[in-house]
Amino acid sequence: MLLLSPSAYAIATPAELQGSRQSKDDWASTEINHLYTLIAREMKITHIATTKPIPPSQRHETNGPSDNILRAPLDFTPLYGDFGPPTCTANPLTAEDFSAAYWVTAKQNHIYQTWSPRWTMFSRGNITEKTRLLSLPSVLSAVADGEEEGKGCAAVDLYVGIGYFAFSYLKAGVEVVMGWDLNAWSVEGARKGAAANGWEVVVVEQGAGEMTGAGRRSDQDVGEDARLILFNEDNTRAGSRIEQMRACGALPPVRHVNCGLLPTSAGSWKVDVLDEGYDGWLHVHENFAVVEIAQKADEVRGKIQRLADETTARKHGPETAGRRLVKVDFVNRLKSYAPGVMHCVLDISISKYLPW
Repeated sequence: MLLLSPSAYAIATPAELQGSRQSKDDWASTEINHLYTLIAREMKITHIATTKPIPPSQRHETNGPSDNILRAPLDFTPLYGDFGPPTCTANPLTAEDFSAAYWVTAKQNHIYQTWSPRWTMFSRGNITEKTRLLSLPSVLSAVADGEEEGKGCAAVDLYVGIGYFAFSYLKAGVEVVMGWDLNAWSVEGARKGAAANGWEVVVVEQGAGEMTGAGRRSDQDVGEDARLILFNEDNTRAGSRIEQMRACGALPPVRHVNCGLLPTSAGSWKVDVLDEGYDGWLHVHENFAVVEIAQKADEVRGKIQRLADETTARKHGPETAGRRLVKVDFVNRLKSYAPGVMHCVLDISISKYLPW
């Protein structure tokens, strides 16, 4: 598949090319399609499309703009090849919707990732963060601790997408990763990608009851051998879901949590899922002005410290509670987000619970 940005055209965009002729329909059906056929043949590809950066909001004819919380590629335009139906048959989505869609698979760091370009984004710019996680000392130490104790270790991705970072944890040796995403297309892409990598995966839908489709289970049956557990729901339910799994002894200690939503992941910082008996880490994705990175990183640390203190007081009582100490281990300047603005990943370490 060839996915182009509008800036890829040196002279004119497809729309401008088509509009430059008196008979747009005739031109579109002959000359331009012939051009795409030649491009596809020479490049040995089957599909061509244009897209733009994911817009932060979407417009509705009746209700006006709303947040694009699903991170959908709203400006995706097919040019050549069958990308599947432009609409879905039902809400919630069915196995027929997934089967009719066009899916793409890429391989990075010997890891397969799968997505449907009409319905979900693929971020090439986070490849360095995926690579960094594979050899990050805090990840490797958590894996080693789990092997030594015989308990394994777990990670949580609160914005799992198609498995961008979740797959790196699994490849690094983390025993179980739990991921949350509201976009059912992203969850299905993560399911397909995990299967391609040979990892047992289950999808837990909202509500109880057996779900149709390979690899889909109820919330009471996630499978003992599952390495990736995907929840197609709001990540505000992560805390209660994980507590339920801990209560029945079905979960290794959670040592790492990925908070990867942009432009800010602040809404997920209060999700208390790290195991308090162990040192743990939050990987916080934020956009900062370059000149303010150090200051903003410390502000994030302070806010997470307050949230950790509140959680500790709630669990152990305000009079007798000890503390979990929060510090910034590292700031990874991942990529430029806009002029003078960097997309940063903060490695925030949180100590195990220390009683007074």
